[in-house]
Formats: sequence, structure tokens, C-alpha cells
Amino acid sequence: MKVLDIPRSGKRGDRVWQSNRYGQYSYPAFVPFNPRTPAQVAVRGVFGEVSARWRTLKEEERVIWCAAAKRKKSRVRLRQCGPLSGFLYFMKINVALAKRGVAQVDLPPEHCGPGERTVLSVNYSGRFEQVPVGPTLFLRGNQLIRGWDNAVRQFAVSAPAPSG
Repeated sequence: MKVLDIPRSGKRGDRVWQSNRYGQYSYPAFVPFNPRTPAQVAVRGVFGEVSARWRTLKEEERVIWCAAAKRKKSRVRLRQCGPLSGFLYFMKINVALAKRGVAQVDLPPEHCGPGERTVLSVNYSGRFEQVPVGPTLFLRGNQLIRGWDNAVRQFAVSAPAPSG
């Protein structure tokens, strides 16, 4: 139900408040079903492992993460954003790396040496520091389409080998 009220977000009592491009709305709160799929359990495991790694960092490394995080802003929510904490910035970088199967880092990307920075910048696609999925898929798709005419002729002409 659309509501004209002060901006709210989250659960308040027995209602959940959210905003979208059409305005603010609320609905009755409920407990969502937790299917515990293997993928969901794996992602939660990654979060747990990265969080445990934060606790193993030396104090100097934590200070470096906190200093780097001051220059990074959180996502806008209720028209507000602010600097990340060192822990949240550590989680943002290392969870993304762990999901891709890349080794995690103990220092922020801005603090790495020149040799390490070039390795990290290979996957840098701009704002979200993730693998450039869209451009990569687009280019790969174009390569497949260009070679499609030849592939159709090749498969249309060839007959299956007799099994014998």
C-alpha cells in the first residue's frame, strides 16, 4: 500500500517499509522461507570465512583498511550515503574475490604495490570492482556469431560417423 509519510526503511513493529521509484510503501512483516540450498549455504560460508579472516589481521592492516574505507561511500539509501568502515570495505573486496575463486588480499587494492595492482586491475570494470561480465559476454557472443556461418556449413555437410 502506497503511503505518504516521512521516509522510512526497514521493519517497524509488524510492518515493513520500503521505497521505490513510485514512492514509499509498506506491507505486513513475515518470516521468509529459508530453503538452505547448496548455493545459499556456500555464499554464507564465504561470508563467514572472510569475516573470520578479518579477525586474524594485524592491527596495522586493519588501520590501513579503515583509512582506505574512508574514501569509499556506501550505497545510497533513503537519499543518504556515507563512508564505509574498514571491516565493510574488507568484506566488499574479499567476498567478491572469493566468489570468483581468486586469492583474497590482506591490504586494500589502493595500498598494493605496482606489481600486485596490475594483477587486480585486470578484472576491474569500473564502479563495482567485479569481472566485466557484460562486455565480455558481448564480445564472446560476437565471436560466436561471426563463426556461426562456417559452423552451420560444417555441421550441415558432415554426416555422423558410422558406428561399427
